[in-house]
Amino acid sequence: MADNVEKLVRECNQSRSKGADFPTIWQTMLKGHSYVSGPPVQDRDEHGPLLSIPLITGRHILFGGSGFRAD
Repeated sequence: MADNVEKLVRECNQSRSKGADFPTIWQTMLKGHSYVSGPPVQDRDEHGPLLSIPLITGRHILFGGSGFRAD
């Protein structure tokens, strides 16, 4: 399952690199994905503000200034 999360993160970053913004990626890739368990929540870490997207695995996909990453 971890490989699938990493694959989803890569796909989100690829879409971002092609010019897609977060709302577009949320609507087209994440919102309906079977691993996503809820809407993004505003949060922050040592790098600044971010959006945390909960997954059914208990992990999160984080979106911040440097793009998407899995926690």
